[in-house]
Amino acid sequence: MPGTFYGNYDERNQDYASVNNANNGRFPLGHYLVLPDGRKYQFALNDGTAEVAGRLYQCVATVANHTNVAADAARAIDAIVISATLGATAAAIDIYSEGTVHINDATGEGYTYRIRRALTAGRAHEAAASSGVLTVNLEANEMVQVALAAATSEMTFTRNRFHAVLIHPSPPTSLLAGVSPGVAAANRFYWSQVYGAAAVLADGTLVVGDQCIPSDATDGAVEPRNFTLTEAAPNTLDGTQEGPHVGVVKNINATTEEALIFLDLDLGT
Repeated sequence: MPGTFYGNYDERNQDYASVNNANNGRFPLGHYLVLPDGRKYQFALNDGTAEVAGRLYQCVATVANHTNVAADAARAIDAIVISATLGATAAAIDIYSEGTVHINDATGEGYTYRIRRALTAGRAHEAAASSGVLTVNLEANEMVQVALAAATSEMTFTRNRFHAVLIHPSPPTSLLAGVSPGVAAANRFYWSQVYGAAAVLADGTLVVGDQCIPSDATDGAVEPRNFTLTEAAPNTLDGTQEGPHVGVVKNINATTEEALIFLDLDLGT
């Protein structure tokens, strides 16, 4: 399970190969690296494209055909596997390693279970064909709490936030996963910065001390969170640019250049 590693400044620049299989790294996904100055990073797996330094990344968007899918078989209390029949989208081996399956409707609803880490290929789950059955193995000591009913219990599979991250499209389509230091080749593990001062591509005119959000026009960039409060409607935001909080502007540079942002993206895994 993720923990915390206190390392030196150069540790954030390491580009790690996978261990045993492509979905297994030196540390669990989301594992923290804390530098001597307090900056925080989390262990991430890059997608099939080399990283770009100073870009804001996000996790893989939810797959519609892996959402709200019905259990193919009943599972008793204390079961350590859960399975469902997918829609018309295949699932590659171990893509849900260190992710979750939650029961979103009917029998057993309201419970969330962590999927096992893929220390060897297939340990989290085998590949599942389009419209086939996906069977996931739960993490050690993680067990079904309310029995699941075949064809009735409905569930959703969600990847770990740091599995196969990509530069956020504008606007983002999923949870943010930090800012890249720009060291990892395609399909490599690296440290994604989530807290503290970081150079990030700017889109628009930033102001020191103001909040920023992901850009809705430039992939991987941040833009100002602009809003005004009108006298006529003091409790109503006028002209707000919506988006998740990224951080606070610490120093400005011109649009299309990298500004210094104090990140505050520490959201777990």
